[in-house]
Amino acid sequence: MTQRKKSKFFSFFFFLAILFFFAKSSVLASDVSIKATMPDILPPSVPILIEPSDGSLLAENKPSFKWYESSDNVGLFYYSFYLDGNILYNNIPLVSTANEHYSLNYDVINGVYTLTPKDTILDGNHTWKIAVADYANLTAASDTWSFTIDTLAPTFILKKIGDTAVDISSANPGSVPSDPIIIFANDATANEPLLIAAGEANSEVRLTVLFPDDPTQNFTKNVDGNGYYELKLGILPRDTDIRLDFIILDSAGHISILEKVYFRISLQYWPTASPTPTATSTTSPSPSPSPTLTKTLSPKPSTTKTLTPTINPTITISPSPSATPSGIIPIIPPREIIHNVSNDIVEALPESTASYIREFFNSDLWKSLSLFFAFLLLLLFYLFSFLLLLSKFIQNFSWPLLKKVFILLFPPLFKAKKNLVFEYRETLASPLAKVELLDQNEKVLDFAITNIDGNFNDLDYPKKDQWRLRVKDDNFYYPIGDKKPDQLEFWHFYQNQLFNESYGGQAILIPTLRAAGQTKLPLFERLRIFVLYLLDYPTWFLIVSLLFSLIFTLRYPALYNYISLGFYSFILLYKIFVSIKNKLKVTLLVQLIGGQQFSDNLIISFFDQKNKSAISMVMPFDFSKSKLINHSFESAFLTAFAKNLVLEKNDLSVDSQVINFSGKQEEISLQIKKI
Repeated sequence: MTQRKKSKFFSFFFFLAILFFFAKSSVLASDVSIKATMPDILPPSVPILIEPSDGSLLAENKPSFKWYESSDNVGLFYYSFYLDGNILYNNIPLVSTANEHYSLNYDVINGVYTLTPKDTILDGNHTWKIAVADYANLTAASDTWSFTIDTLAPTFILKKIGDTAVDISSANPGSVPSDPIIIFANDATANEPLLIAAGEANSEVRLTVLFPDDPTQNFTKNVDGNGYYELKLGILPRDTDIRLDFIILDSAGHISILEKVYFRISLQYWPTASPTPTATSTTSPSPSPSPTLTKTLSPKPSTTKTLTPTINPTITISPSPSATPSGIIPIIPPREIIHNVSNDIVEALPESTASYIREFFNSDLWKSLSLFFAFLLLLLFYLFSFLLLLSKFIQNFSWPLLKKVFILLFPPLFKAKKNLVFEYRETLASPLAKVELLDQNEKVLDFAITNIDGNFNDLDYPKKDQWRLRVKDDNFYYPIGDKKPDQLEFWHFYQNQLFNESYGGQAILIPTLRAAGQTKLPLFERLRIFVLYLLDYPTWFLIVSLLFSLIFTLRYPALYNYISLGFYSFILLYKIFVSIKNKLKVTLLVQLIGGQQFSDNLIISFFDQKNKSAISMVMPFDFSKSKLINHSFESAFLTAFAKNLVLEKNDLSVDSQVINFSGKQEEISLQIKKI
């Protein structure tokens, strides 16, 4: 066999051997199983925190921390405890344990871990969280919660009483002066001392103020978030030892006490006399400018305190100073006199009522209201009056109506005098009657509302077209249907006539009749008329209002109370000014023809043709007694009449008579005749 053939033979044989090997291997492979371990790529579940809850306030330095256990698809390894962002305890086991740093309890049934540190955690704000790791070093972390630890009694340092600077601390009982602190030694009118202090932010301060022969006063107010405390006391008795007792509670329920702080408000005398001996403080400096308090921002816990202790310190009052020296007069400001008188009035009430009133006067609500109470009463009076008057015309609500009603609120400033609406049968003014101006096509052009005296001023009368007036009121009907008396001009006894430019601007007198069967006006209408009467500030009401506002403003001096006092003073001065301005006066004396005494109401109207101005009124005469009228006319037409009564002159019934005024005061005799 040649070498070439041998080579081919071996190659073929080698190929068969390889095929046999692979065939054998495939047969063996059917009986072989392969095992492999997958890598751990899933982290544990997140631990769920339980307590201390987020934002909680704790009163201990070694609180317990609880969380729900985590789970893992392979197996957990350990936990880690983080405090303020740093690991405090690492490699915490999965079972209960204890060591020199902490104790760990594992509740298998509920799956809850409780870790209690043996190391002290400092007071202040902190954060905590729990992290967990498995054997593949995969980790998961809980949310981060915050908490505050407060184990110290709250601080409280009294810095100022009235105008006197002090430095009295609850942490140092020795800082309380042994003698009363003298305040307002240089101001005879000062009272109502302001207390200023620095303390633990958001702590509650309970203050008890005690003095002889007066009820105890109690105040509760918190130190603000910047550690600043300020409280203004009420008017206090002078030359008397007054005691302050403070109880301070912080949000964690810790308590500090500052008690038996005595002070005295100086009593000065007029004329100046030698100062009376009084106790002085050896530790309190003389009055000085207000100290500057450093306001340090303190944490504000989100939870409320769970402990509310009640402390009743033993109260003792030091002896009162000696009696006022004879021969000199003490200076007592008016507001203190008012305060003392009001206290005497309250004490005269039944004890249950007096106690309620005293409690209300010491409340924060009254302290806020007193700054604008007089002004508030004024606003409420005008608001009530406005709504009550508006209610009569509400079915015709419009912006012009609001304006007309608003003008009614200030009759001293917008007083109508010229035209008059009256009730014909009884000769009475018709207040709050709506007078409409209509054109010849019955379109309403304008309207007016009569005042308490039944008056209304001129409307926006057309200058070319004809027009007429109409009284529209549920309590009065119009026109009355009676024939106009012959001696009167048509504008003196208006009966729905058409007017034009020949009207000449005379005073228009419109009669109405009370609704059929109505013996008196409805209750609400009478209430409206009474309010309208008060809005004109009759003398008695103005004096009462001014006196109340003066007394209240003296007792509680504040901007809005001064505004109220200024308003009433303005009304008074305005009334005086108007009285002085109308220097001319007319005294009317009515005489009834036939020698009989006259006692009735008359329609009186003065019309100044030159200035187109007038005064019209319903005036009562009681047995011919004279009536005084202020006016500003040099010459005027005088009209006087009533139902079945006419003005007579020279034995003739007349519509009016011309009066020329020459002096500041004149007497005019009117002859009235029955028809």
